[in-house]
Amino acid sequence: MRKSLFVLLASAALLCAFGLTSLWAVEPPKDMVIQAPAGLTATKSPVKFAHAGPGHKALDCKTCHHNWDGKSDKGLKCSDKGCHDNIDMTKKAEVNNFYSAFHKGTSPNSCLGCHRKAKAEGKNAPIACNACHPVKQ
Repeated sequence: MRKSLFVLLASAALLCAFGLTSLWAVEPPKDMVIQAPAGLTATKSPVKFAHAGPGHKALDCKTCHHNWDGKSDKGLKCSDKGCHDNIDMTKKAEVNNFYSAFHKGTSPNSCLGCHRKAKAEGKNAPIACNACHPVKQ
């Protein structure tokens, strides 16, 4: 009887630990295009981005989506109000600037910062502008 109860409780614990968490899992888009928000005139082409690509798939979502609650759609877009909604290009160095969300080279949360760190570790990560922003045709 004790052994059966132990097995039942252990199975329930494993189900809760691994099974229930998948109920709240969010399936990211496979491929997307990151564009400048309305009101910001981009000088480079939009970035084609693959969530499922090598290097990105292994990341914790909150590495990039650091204000995300893990459940809703709030905090998923960098340009959301209260995150990186400042589009003033004369203030690119400010933390809430849209540009800095992607290009702050010293931040592990920005694309460029993460890519520079990966490159320093010997991984294949693009850091040149035209590697992410193809030349406009």
